[in-house]
Amino acid sequence: MKILIPPHHRRLLIRLAAAAAVSTGLSTALAFKVDMYAIGNWSGGNCAPGDTDADRGSWPGMATAWYDRMGAIGHSKTGKFVDGNTTLQRFCDPSFDAGCLDFAYVDWPDAAIVAAHGFDAGNAWGALMRNSWKNQCSLRMGGAGGTTFVGDKSLKFLHASSCYSLNDNYFSNMRVAMKEPGTAKGLHVMTGFHGIMWISSSFNGDYRDTASDGHVMPVATAWVTNHYKSNQFSCAGYDPFGWFGTCQDQCPTAMTVGPSGGNALNRLLHERYNNSAAFGPPTGRSWYAWMGYRGCDPVGENPFNP
Repeated sequence: MKILIPPHHRRLLIRLAAAAAVSTGLSTALAFKVDMYAIGNWSGGNCAPGDTDADRGSWPGMATAWYDRMGAIGHSKTGKFVDGNTTLQRFCDPSFDAGCLDFAYVDWPDAAIVAAHGFDAGNAWGALMRNSWKNQCSLRMGGAGGTTFVGDKSLKFLHASSCYSLNDNYFSNMRVAMKEPGTAKGLHVMTGFHGIMWISSSFNGDYRDTASDGHVMPVATAWVTNHYKSNQFSCAGYDPFGWFGTCQDQCPTAMTVGPSGGNALNRLLHERYNNSAAFGPPTGRSWYAWMGYRGCDPVGENPFNP
């Protein structure tokens, strides 16, 4: 099922295998704990030692823009983790390894943003850490064989500022990572990017606006509409303004899970940061709903076409 939403976002499509959204007027004030995890310097760690080409000095500032705005709105800023000893241990679930500490880090707050180099880890999001832990330098989120399963503690909203963090081919695999089997809770909304995303302090405002807008519109919509960029990147040298169609896009995506199609889609279309208590955690993961710009053509990946 495809649903077209407002004319000013004419290309933004939401697709679900079945069922329509059920409108809700739920609104509940809610103060969150919010964390940010960002790497800008890999060359000083041991996962990419000395590799200054991997460094992205502007990246932590992008995550900070979201984090600070969430704090200004009234949420509690409970953890700003930049560079340092950023390892898999902070992002992996004890079901993967008994030494994992996601319950004290990324799965502890209500909302979090992660900024790190990403890659397609076999129909799953892979993210490069700064330092190794138990000889592993990356997380893998998606599928039963992953390292990262979130939402079973407190996390409700996870924003992945990372390339390939939510490709169109990951959606089905992400379901188990968003609601671990046998757990009562689950991740409410996951956001990321299909293909390459871009890094610059000029994008700080997009992250700041996501935080603000996610209180007056669905978090999925706030993320996807603020981060979508059309024909702005990797243009041919002879075509800096995209007049010949050589420029490519930035393609933000979002997804939810639920026990039915209508349930997942309703959450995608209506859940904001400040009404999440009324929605509660997903009670199943048999279905998923996604949001993105159909045909969005990023660097490094085929056009978005779930």
